[in-house]
Amino acid sequence: MKKITNNVGLGKLTMLLDAVIAVCIIISVILLIRFDKVNVRYQNTKPVYDTYVQDSLRLEQIIGDCQKKIDNAAEQKGILTNKIDSLKAEYKVIEKDRKVEKKVKDDLQNAIKFDEDQYNSFVTAITTDSTTQVQAADTLKMNRIANAELIGTYTQLEQDSKSPRMAYNVMIIITILLFIGKVVLFALWSFRNMKNVHAVSPWMEKSTKPIWAILGWCIPVYNLMKPCSVFSELWDETKYILKSKEIANDDDDNQMEFIGLWWGLHLFAKCILPLVVGGLMVCFNYWFLPIAGTDFLNMGVFFGIRGFFLNLNHTFVAILVILAWLLYMGYEIYMVNSYNKMNQMLVDNENKL
Repeated sequence: MKKITNNVGLGKLTMLLDAVIAVCIIISVILLIRFDKVNVRYQNTKPVYDTYVQDSLRLEQIIGDCQKKIDNAAEQKGILTNKIDSLKAEYKVIEKDRKVEKKVKDDLQNAIKFDEDQYNSFVTAITTDSTTQVQAADTLKMNRIANAELIGTYTQLEQDSKSPRMAYNVMIIITILLFIGKVVLFALWSFRNMKNVHAVSPWMEKSTKPIWAILGWCIPVYNLMKPCSVFSELWDETKYILKSKEIANDDDDNQMEFIGLWWGLHLFAKCILPLVVGGLMVCFNYWFLPIAGTDFLNMGVFFGIRGFFLNLNHTFVAILVILAWLLYMGYEIYMVNSYNKMNQMLVDNENKL
């Protein structure tokens, strides 16, 4: 007689977490809609504000560049002043000295004139740059005055969006942690049930090892397929055992559709919808995050400023999220409960195995 473990309690705990996650998703979406009301106005104001900021930065750059040119010209002007004074003093000494050749005097005068021309060019450059700097500063001041209301509105919307976004982030992080906990429980529940099947079915020796009920959830990309195939095999073999041992005779001709629907809802709710929504909900795809860019969390319907944000109806997506997760969690509860009944039959009829 083979030892069969009773995993009903673990299955019930998994179902309880499914129900809690469903409630958390509803709360998260409600908080998300609350954030979205402010964020839509914030994102609509952002392009105009960004244009103002870019213009301000450009003017500040002009002011800064002019100041650097003025400082550099003033420095060069000071150097030339000293040089010209030195050359003039030298010329004054040799001007009436008949022993000094005329060419030397002429070269010295030319040098003085050249430096004076350079000096004047620096004076002109300082005047020009100072005028440009003043004009840019006046334009910057006028822009700030003209956009005072825009700046105030944008700043207020930015502040108003922080609190509801933080509330959503906290709730979705809690939901994600609960989901990871649920996955661990579900994997452990599947693992123990798979061990039961292996214990009473010698032909399962060359089939899927029970450990894959856990590992299948952990390997990126592979976890998009393996948990489904493991559970499908578990369901199929358990049904076969119950029927072959005359414990239960009900046929399940729609087994693949049954498991496929569950897994399709899983992929849609956990993998696809979070990418559409954006924000921290993307973290449901925790295995995908290492290859995501820093701006990845700001994409989507509720957090982006283009694409999904502009083209999809926010309310529709919010309702779709709730419905998808309720269907996924509800169907998983139904599925786990159905298998719990089969597990209980194995336990109750262990002497027949």
